[in-house]
Amino acid sequence: MATKSDEAVQYNGEDLKSFYFPNKFDHRQSAVPGNPCYNFRFRIFIFFTYIVVTQLGEIFGTPSDNIKGIWDWGHLLTTPINQLYQEHRWFSAMMQISSALILDFAFFYVSLYWVLYERNFRLFAVLILFYAIRAVHLNIFKLEYSPNYYWEDPLVPSLVVKYGKYSDFFYSGHVGFLTICALEMRKVGKKYMALFFFICSIFQAFIVISFAIHYTIDVPGGYIFSHYFFNMVCYWEAKIDFVLKRIANCCSRTNKPISIAYENDTEKQQPTAI
Repeated sequence: MATKSDEAVQYNGEDLKSFYFPNKFDHRQSAVPGNPCYNFRFRIFIFFTYIVVTQLGEIFGTPSDNIKGIWDWGHLLTTPINQLYQEHRWFSAMMQISSALILDFAFFYVSLYWVLYERNFRLFAVLILFYAIRAVHLNIFKLEYSPNYYWEDPLVPSLVVKYGKYSDFFYSGHVGFLTICALEMRKVGKKYMALFFFICSIFQAFIVISFAIHYTIDVPGGYIFSHYFFNMVCYWEAKIDFVLKRIANCCSRTNKPISIAYENDTEKQQPTAI
């Protein structure tokens, strides 16, 4: 429980001062007393504004065009670049190899960082959830290939990227994986690596749209699903690790619980004996 103190306390990863959180927090209230939501007139204003905005959205924001096939604004904008890919094989191969190198580097860096420094199952719980739900999506709803689909093998192998024709559209694994890497690095305090992976995810978004191996909707889907699954796993992180410990104890030949001795250095938080 965070208490009112002159020193900063941690609440959802943020440094806060002079905040008091009771044991049983009333979630009808706010952790920030005095915000505009405590004003009844403000709440009434928001209520009617929401009604007006939703009605305007239904009138002007819902298309009624009778489209045959698939219309993709991102593919239309990147058609000249897609033609360059198909006309100049060296250019498309260079872009594909660059994309694959980034993804391979992210895979090895984040995975090895987890092996060497982390003592929770958060990272791989997110990845398992992200790709398991994605696999379900890919098999219950399938789209036709875009006319500009172009993803030939650049003859340079990659660990995490496959080439050829695959209908793995919604949602983007290229973008989602790097977003998860960025969120994990931010969680452990490596802000520069988090920024690097986020910038790389934007580059991957450009790659998958310009090569037409993903539809434009797949890219925000990758960002949203990866962020949602990461937050959900963070919420259940302690319970996931507890279940993992129970499974490990059940599978142990000696049935002896796993004990871990921690160092006093709170910055490292690394086990010294298992």
